Amino acid sequence: MELGLDGIIATNTTIAREGLGLKSDSSLVEETGGLSGAPLKERSLEVLRRLYARVGDRITLVGVGGVENAEDAWQRILAGATLVQGYSAFIYEGPFWGRAIHKGLAARLRTSPYATLADAVGADVRKTA
Repeated sequence: MELGLDGIIATNTTIAREGLGLKSDSSLVEETGGLSGAPLKERSLEVLRRLYARVGDRITLVGVGGVENAEDAWQRILAGATLVQGYSAFIYEGPFWGRAIHKGLAARLRTSPYATLADAVGADVRKTA
C-alpha cells in the first residue's frame, strides 16, 4: 500500500517444492526452475486470502496459479480476486477453455447469494474476519 501499487498478481510461479504433494522422481523434485499450474492451486489460494485480508478492496488482486476450471476461478473470487488469470490450463484445454470458465462462473453466480461477481469478491475472507 505504501508503494501506491494499483494491483498485485498473486501468484504466478514458485521455486518452492515443499508442500506441493509432488510424486515425481527425485530428479524432478530437485529442479530449481519456476513451477506453475495445478501444483500451485492451494498455495496460491492461501496467498490470495492472506493478501485480501491485509489490503481488502483497496487494490486490485489478480488470482492466478492452478486455475484449471470454473470452480477454481470461483474460489479465487471468493478469496478476494477482482481478476482471475489462467494460462497453463488454457494451453492444455485449448481455445474454448475461457468459454467454459465463463459458463461455469455464471452458473455458480446464479445459485449463490450474490447479485454480481463483484459482490462475491472476498466473501469467504470477510466471513472469517
